[in-house]
Amino acid sequence: MTGIILAGGRSSRMGRDKSTLPWETSDLLNVIIEKLGTVCDDLIVVSNVPRDIKRKEVRVVADIFSQMGPLGGIHAGLCHARHQYAFVTGCDMPYLVPDAVRYLLEEVQGWDIAIPSQGEYYEPLFSCYSKSCLPNIELLLNKSVRRIAEILKLMRYKAIDWENFRRFDPELKLFTNINTEEDYKQASDK
Repeated sequence: MTGIILAGGRSSRMGRDKSTLPWETSDLLNVIIEKLGTVCDDLIVVSNVPRDIKRKEVRVVADIFSQMGPLGGIHAGLCHARHQYAFVTGCDMPYLVPDAVRYLLEEVQGWDIAIPSQGEYYEPLFSCYSKSCLPNIELLLNKSVRRIAEILKLMRYKAIDWENFRRFDPELKLFTNINTEEDYKQASDK
């Protein structure tokens, strides 16, 4: 499976590059790379700026559709993915659990997307996508549609209730995003 980490965001709510924030023994981006590397044999970081990445086999690719947010990042990652299915996450989700990624890969088989959900809320940046999504993602991006949720209207997706992920992480911290200084402070204190 390919692992795609989106690290090209502007980090506007944080005010500084989130991917470089100190975390555990390294920084957010490299900690996620290490965890994802235990599951994925193909690792891609989508970023429009150079990155200090410790694992040499990681490929850094730029957006093909610039200024299109995470949907543009998913597109770039899928275009470069070596495998049919890719797990996509943000560089601000450091509680990634490799077994949960394996589970999503099992669940996406036969579907275009496997996405965790809590009622009507979906977590598109902790999901598996098939390369079959590319034509419809390009259709949206060509119309300047940036919302990831729009791809769900065009593809066959399997929504997986968040409760199914408690076996991997009882507190469901794996869905935590670090978007602000306050989020980072709270996460660092735990």
